[in-house]
Amino acid sequence: MFINRTHRRLSAKFAAFFTILFLLLAAGCKSAGKQVETTPKAPVEQQNTLKKYPGAMLWQIDGTAADGTPSKVYLLGTYHAGDDRVLTFPECVSQALEESDRFCCELSSEVWVQLPQMMQDLTVQSFLTDLSHTLIDDLTPDEITLINSFMDSQTFAQLVCFEPWVLNNYLQPVVMLAADLDSQKAYDVMIMDYVEKNKNNQGFDGLDDAQTQLDLISYGDWDTQMIMLRDTLHDLSDLATAADEMKELYEIFLSGDEQAFEEFYFKDFESEIKKHPVYKDYFSKLLNQRNEAWAVKIADYLDQPGVTFVFAGCAHFTGQDSVFEYMRENGDLNY
Repeated sequence: MFINRTHRRLSAKFAAFFTILFLLLAAGCKSAGKQVETTPKAPVEQQNTLKKYPGAMLWQIDGTAADGTPSKVYLLGTYHAGDDRVLTFPECVSQALEESDRFCCELSSEVWVQLPQMMQDLTVQSFLTDLSHTLIDDLTPDEITLINSFMDSQTFAQLVCFEPWVLNNYLQPVVMLAADLDSQKAYDVMIMDYVEKNKNNQGFDGLDDAQTQLDLISYGDWDTQMIMLRDTLHDLSDLATAADEMKELYEIFLSGDEQAFEEFYFKDFESEIKKHPVYKDYFSKLLNQRNEAWAVKIADYLDQPGVTFVFAGCAHFTGQDSVFEYMRENGDLNY
């Protein structure tokens, strides 16, 4: 399934958790943000203008702060994994980073410090209290054989005692590795390092709270998680094809072609929802609800003097329900 093939997002010591962000981005190629109530503003009163830089997933919004001085927000769409080609920034990104006063990621620097313990707690909470029925009872012999080809029997025996999402998250990075991508070689990690080394380690704000992303990672009841696990197993059964599709999206990302990224990323959403209606709510929480909340936060940055640099998954800035579309609906961005 394309959705899981393409996704399911500081310093290098936190890079492992970018595998999680990558999988959410890839899952979208399949918080649980809270719906934000907004009062539409009259577009005529706003002078905020948007432009995109060619050859990079970088956008710029020029506006006016509440005190009447100029304001600016750069938005870099990221892919939460990469290769050696992203070890240096495009010139336009380097200039934007140097110019910026504030930085904002999907999660704040404070949350990143706490995230390892949060993930550990979330996993412990998913341990089955009743072991009379485990994953081993729901998986077919062929599925078990496939899973055992990617892990040792002892690890598998442990993972079947948790909710399905735990095994799913363990398996999903296999496609990323097969595509020769590395969560430590991602723009997100590089920008965090840049802030630490060149901006006096001032840290960065977060677009999401921790619970939003934790809810996405462990999304759904048992049956829903089994659907998602089986979609991952489908990918692993044809690993070469899954890896090729992931590589293709990554190449499009590197090209900076916004339209091509949108077409490739969102092409299977409707068919997947038709096949599994549970994905309709999941996609809404993964993208739409977060985009709506992010649009409000980005508009708040435009009300502040100076320059803000936002970096987050590229899919949030493309498509018909992108962050930019919500900002336009709210009157915070000119058409």
